[in-house]
Amino acid sequence: MIKAGIVAYGNIAQTFHAPLLHALPGFEIRKVLERHHQRAEQDYPHVKTVRTMDELLQDEEIDLIVITTPNQYHFAQAKAALEAGKHVVLEKPFTVSSTEASMLEEIARAEGKVLSVFHNRRWDGDFMTVRQLVASGMLGELVEFESRFDRFINQQQENYWREQDIPGAGVLYDIGPHLIDQALQLFGMPQRLFADVRKQREGSQTDDYFDIVFYYDRLKVRLKAGNLVKELQPRFVLHGTRGSYVKYGLDVQSSMPITAENLASPNWGKEAPERWGKLNTQHGALHTNGKLETLAGAYQDYYLDIEKAISQGRQPQASAKDGRLTIELIELAFKSSQKMSVLTL
Repeated sequence: MIKAGIVAYGNIAQTFHAPLLHALPGFEIRKVLERHHQRAEQDYPHVKTVRTMDELLQDEEIDLIVITTPNQYHFAQAKAALEAGKHVVLEKPFTVSSTEASMLEEIARAEGKVLSVFHNRRWDGDFMTVRQLVASGMLGELVEFESRFDRFINQQQENYWREQDIPGAGVLYDIGPHLIDQALQLFGMPQRLFADVRKQREGSQTDDYFDIVFYYDRLKVRLKAGNLVKELQPRFVLHGTRGSYVKYGLDVQSSMPITAENLASPNWGKEAPERWGKLNTQHGALHTNGKLETLAGAYQDYYLDIEKAISQGRQPQASAKDGRLTIELIELAFKSSQKMSVLTL
């Protein structure tokens, strides 16, 4: 049994981390750091609320610290947890700079502790489907890949740290890690990069739109996110020498309550047929043109992998290195946008 402590109990912790840790038999939530409330105790009566990081780290029974605070605190809190002999899961983004990321990577290595970033969207059903589709060769050689994560938030949210001019705020640090990590999982590091990062809404203190292009040999990868997209755009568009795949809509797991019973259900993470993507391929005389069933999403697999990484003393799938590479590309995206130029990696 891996005993866990959670740092902060905001929306992300309430929606993903705490329910997953509570539902999976290999974990037990022992303590949650909340400065002013006791909401975790209300949701999980066996949990104890603490008010300081020291109280959490001084508990010798706690094996794993899950950090869900605003991005600018990730480095200092993860460093303290690792040096206290704890394994660490960091909510994305990993850190706000690649320098910080490299330091955490080295500390985790020296301490012999598991350090992971919550790149849970590797376990989105649509991305899992795309991953298998690319590996299958059904589209032939891929020449164009587009991944979008759009929203319509035309008013700034007052007193919300992601909307403020502070380190790690803005949509590139918020949505960028998911899209960049998925692209790296599929295609590896690009050869060149171009980015256009903007403030589209009047009065925005930080970026609320990005358009990033990764260049490979024949493949062009485009990653986009914005807060002023009211008309639904495709989540994924893939074009290859044998055909195309287009998928609309976001993964359904975020709208499904995470409980042990639900995770055990054969319907967990499954999409209704009307949400499936369209596949149109031609291979010789054989032509396929219709819906492709979306694989069932599996956010629980992230923490199941963390459990195995800790028990087996190995690197997790979403490793510190993966977190660092994502931050390096975010920094290059800002640099490219400022220069309005293509950067060679």
